[in-house]
Amino acid sequence: MNSIKLNNILIGDGNPCVVIPEGCSNHMGSLDKAKEMAYKAKEAGAEIIKWQMHLPEEEMVKEEAIKASKKSLVKWGSIWDFYKKFALSVEDHYKLKEYCNQIGIQYFCTPFSLKAAQILNDMGVYGFKIGSGETEDLLMLEEITKFKKPLIVSTGMSDFFDIDATANVLKDNGTPFALAHCVSIYKDQKISQLNYGLISELKNRYQVPVGLSDHTPPENQEPRIWGAVCHGANFIEKHFTLDKKQNDADSWFSLEPDDLKNLIKIVKEAEEASGTEKKVFEEEKLVEEWAKRSIISAVDIKEGSIITRETLISKRPGTGIRSRDYKQIIGKKTKVFIPKNTLIKWENIEK
Repeated sequence: MNSIKLNNILIGDGNPCVVIPEGCSNHMGSLDKAKEMAYKAKEAGAEIIKWQMHLPEEEMVKEEAIKASKKSLVKWGSIWDFYKKFALSVEDHYKLKEYCNQIGIQYFCTPFSLKAAQILNDMGVYGFKIGSGETEDLLMLEEITKFKKPLIVSTGMSDFFDIDATANVLKDNGTPFALAHCVSIYKDQKISQLNYGLISELKNRYQVPVGLSDHTPPENQEPRIWGAVCHGANFIEKHFTLDKKQNDADSWFSLEPDDLKNLIKIVKEAEEASGTEKKVFEEEKLVEEWAKRSIISAVDIKEGSIITRETLISKRPGTGIRSRDYKQIIGKKTKVFIPKNTLIKWENIEK
């Protein structure tokens, strides 16, 4: 299984599960708020924070985009209007990246156009996040592979046909990548739609790191995150905000700073609980003494008798000859009289 490296952050099996707070447009176009988000994410324990670079003229045809999105984004008018209002400028992104460097959290970003990817590459980013809407955009992806930097590719709104095509392009161009299992449902997502089994399925199919890009609200997130980590998620991406009550598109299902801190704790605990070593812990041995079962005489067994299966039963505690070893004493001769319902011990029988 390959890993990808974003500067000093390794993502893949054998490395800690990375929590990636997604700042998206929850800064509402304010560089100061974006900086505060970065600071709060760092304070909560995040090593990296992701942003989005939107250049509306580069990423969409205005009139067609308005027509396609006006029903689902009626509050904002359209997707065009939303990003014209709330996108950070290119200059803001340069300043935000510099600020992230200063406080020690890695700037990470999704380009929503080839122009945005070129700008980010010139900024010196260590890799790119590819959103679910761009997963099948082979025109753009083929160009981004020329930057020779790793990608994390989300898989919402995609089936295996789409992902196969993308994976083949990336592999053919020698681009290291990871996949993010994602369901692009932002409200009332059903438990049956989580499909965390796809995390291991994607790993096996493409032999790359796989994480979870999650759009479910932070309430009761612990069992969902445990499920993802225990299915092998190498990273968890969650939307992040300073205030989930603020009047924007994504904050209502985003993590506030305390939620992010709790998420990082949950991920560490789930990882710690996902070990595969099977042994008897010291703390189990006191329980083992009374909970395991020993070989017991089913009848009175005279001294010098041959032990047979019919003369044996098993009962607690496990302080005699363990019941798993009963075949080792069948056919052996007793050295002493063993009354019925007695633990049989090794010193009671001939070797």
